[in-house]
Amino acid sequence: MKMNKLKAILVDDELNARENLRYLLGDFCREVEIVGEASNIDDAVILIEKEIPDLVFLDIEMPEKNGFQIFNEFEEINFQVIFITAYDQYAIKAFQVAAIDYLLKPVEVSLLQNAVKKAEKFIKQKKSDTRISVLKENKKKLKKIAIPYKNDYAIIDTKDIICIQADRMYSIIYTIQNKEYIASKKLNYYENLFENEVSFTRVHRSWIVNTDHVIIYSKRERQLKLSLEKLIPVSKGYKESFEASFTS
Repeated sequence: MKMNKLKAILVDDELNARENLRYLLGDFCREVEIVGEASNIDDAVILIEKEIPDLVFLDIEMPEKNGFQIFNEFEEINFQVIFITAYDQYAIKAFQVAAIDYLLKPVEVSLLQNAVKKAEKFIKQKKSDTRISVLKENKKKLKKIAIPYKNDYAIIDTKDIICIQADRMYSIIYTIQNKEYIASKKLNYYENLFENEVSFTRVHRSWIVNTDHVIIYSKRERQLKLSLEKLIPVSKGYKESFEASFTS
């Protein structure tokens, strides 16, 4: 899938510098779409809040406020920065504020193209990571599950589940209310369902436990004592992963 163009703004107090950069980007970096220009930091902040760019090409030496001060204007920096300046003494500081790149004027086309490609790769990865995080977060918001029960469905709060036991083609779900529900799903189904729920972990080929209900863990006997005095074995194959997730 082709990525949309990178929305960019140019920030430089010199009009000629902005025009030159606009020309270079238009001719040699077609993946960039310039959505605005600013000649100072205050105007740049307004423009960034309005356009929400992916990328900011930023001069450093400007009247009143220098380029680095833009980082003080936002609680969270949701755009990438490529510094473009006539001065080379700021390079270390530029990378300390996590700039994508630092280019000297006059800008070399090849270096500009490399900087843009670097930014594009980083932004694409970040957007992908964000989508994955949202999906995982949505999974973490799983509060209830529905289980076929008699002729109806039992709606169970996930926090009330103590553990789940494999029973051939079925699973038995035990709750804090001292009830048992037989579900027509294998244990692997619930392992996948609770994959991103930090409280649920597999401890045995036949058991998944809710670690919020663990009272005692006996390493010597490889056994868990859960709420309602329920005793669950921890198999050797799952011992390390259980300890890493539960005791860290």
